[in-house]
Amino acid sequence: MGNKATVGLALLAVVSGGALAQPSAALYGIIDVGVQWNKQYAADSNQRESLWSIDSGYQSGSRFGVRGFESLGGAFAAIYQLEGGIDVSTGQSTQGGLLFGRQAWVGLQGGFGQLVAGRLATPSSGTGSFDMWGAIDPFAAGFGVNATGSTFIAANALREDNAVLYVTPLLAGLKVAAGYSFNRGGSETTPQDSNSSAVNLAASFSAGAFYAALTYDILSYPEGGSATANAGNPDQRLLQLGGTLDLKVVKLHGAWANQDNISAVRAGVSIAPPAGVNAYDNQAWMLGASMPVGRGSLMASYQYANGSSISYASAAGTATFDPDYQVWGLGYSYPFSLRTNFYLGYGQVSAKGTLDSTQVDRQQAAMGLRYRF
Repeated sequence: MGNKATVGLALLAVVSGGALAQPSAALYGIIDVGVQWNKQYAADSNQRESLWSIDSGYQSGSRFGVRGFESLGGAFAAIYQLEGGIDVSTGQSTQGGLLFGRQAWVGLQGGFGQLVAGRLATPSSGTGSFDMWGAIDPFAAGFGVNATGSTFIAANALREDNAVLYVTPLLAGLKVAAGYSFNRGGSETTPQDSNSSAVNLAASFSAGAFYAALTYDILSYPEGGSATANAGNPDQRLLQLGGTLDLKVVKLHGAWANQDNISAVRAGVSIAPPAGVNAYDNQAWMLGASMPVGRGSLMASYQYANGSSISYASAAGTATFDPDYQVWGLGYSYPFSLRTNFYLGYGQVSAKGTLDSTQVDRQQAAMGLRYRF
């Protein structure tokens, strides 16, 4: 019996050692679904319309994914991640129906940092594996219209196809990232200047209770004369700066953005310029706070988007385009367990400047349940 036990333990050690030497992979995800109420102007009338609905992804976009690594010897490892968005209310894929629309990449990591390529969420986006911005937002880039993505263009989940990104290791609290996309949406085409490329730069710094992030994205468009949509548009230049200070009883959040040459508008953020205006500039601000209340967390913020005032010729004569609007919101999250929480949220978007209320005015409220696995 003693010899059999010894042989059994030896075999177990061999099998266990082999298992530990295998590549590591983990399945993960978020299921977020709740009841939502929205009140805004209908597209075909001048009346406010209310809508009650079951919606997915109010606090965090619902998703599933797999991530992992394989040691390549020494300090080097191969790393990868595939992540798809899900609309839990319908079972459909989000991000335009892409299977892995949230992110899909593979790369290397080691003492030099990380070098990856694929479909990536930018460090400025508020989401993804290399995000530096989400911590700036009291709502962690979620809670519907309350997120900084309502006024900060890059922070509205900016994702890019055909991208490569390098991220340094954390050194004395500092991390830096630099990336490039050969074509932000879809496969590259010839000639080279028919693609919409991008440059992405970012840095974050943490020291004790203080955290700060600086991001800069240059979104280019095809050369004029190309048949591609938005050809000839000027480069959009998106600079974001933000920080937090954790005082324990309350965490303070603040951010500012300078956003030049806004022309091709992304859904959910910024205003399309009228005919006669090619592009305009915009600055955005956010002030917010988050604090523990009971076992949960209370969050609040105020945002303002201040567009440049431009005079242009319209059918009625000289007109002024001054696309200003404000956003304020409240939210509360209560944890039932380490994986499951209940949330409540309310937000309001209001037109300012020369915008009329049919363009942006909106009220939004939601309550729901989020489960992480």
